[in-house]
Amino acid sequence: MNDAAAPDAPPATVLVVEDEALVAMLVADALADAGYRPVCTPDGRTGLAASGPGAEVRAAVVDLRLADGLDGRWVVRDLREERPALPVVVVTGFHPEAPQADLRGLGGPTLRLCKPFHGDDLAGVVAAVLDAPATPETPRRRRTDLLRATA
Repeated sequence: MNDAAAPDAPPATVLVVEDEALVAMLVADALADAGYRPVCTPDGRTGLAASGPGAEVRAAVVDLRLADGLDGRWVVRDLREERPALPVVVVTGFHPEAPQADLRGLGGPTLRLCKPFHGDDLAGVVAAVLDAPATPETPRRRRTDLLRATA
């Protein structure tokens, strides 16, 4: 069950690590529209600080390529040092088969969302990763490459 839709539960807090301001705003709007509480950070270091002790982050949306020199994979690994089963959606502009888009070894649950995407796509993937079983010892290689087909 999606925590954002639970009738008496507070909205699930979703950390957003995205260096492009416009993309971050669109992601935040889509998450808020879906009933989540987005916390946006402009880079990996700020994202890691925002998820520190006492933060009630239930999931994270992390861009794979960040401008501050931190690789999104590194951010995910560091987030999971404190929370091994933190659900993460990795957002990437890389083709799913490109070596740069490989998510193996990140633990789980981890799902991928390829750019460009729509707000409904993001909301669906966040709901799916929140509902995915926590398996930090065995990384899941479940691929969710949501590319909207154009007619």
